[in-house]
Amino acid sequence: MSASRKCPNCGKWSRWNQNPTDRCEHCNSVLDPVAVARQEAREQRRQEEDERFSIKMIEIDPNEPWYIRFFKRIGLGLQIAFVSIISFILWLIALLAG
Repeated sequence: MSASRKCPNCGKWSRWNQNPTDRCEHCNSVLDPVAVARQEAREQRRQEEDERFSIKMIEIDPNEPWYIRFFKRIGLGLQIAFVSIISFILWLIALLAG
């Protein structure tokens, strides 16, 4: 569905396919900057939510010295054990709550 929209930058009319990223034919600016800003804010919020609910595990680099990798493996094991215990407790609470 093709329509036209007045460019907020130059004031001339351009073809608009109702897509937020459509650009003016004359000055090449975005025809709907509000929708673009809304879409970017939505993407940023989605990224923040994904980061908030993820657990960062210790990363072991194979190029590090052996003693650093050894202690990182111990830390990673403790981290996995902690997450496992908490997950089991939450599962048990959900099971008992029915």
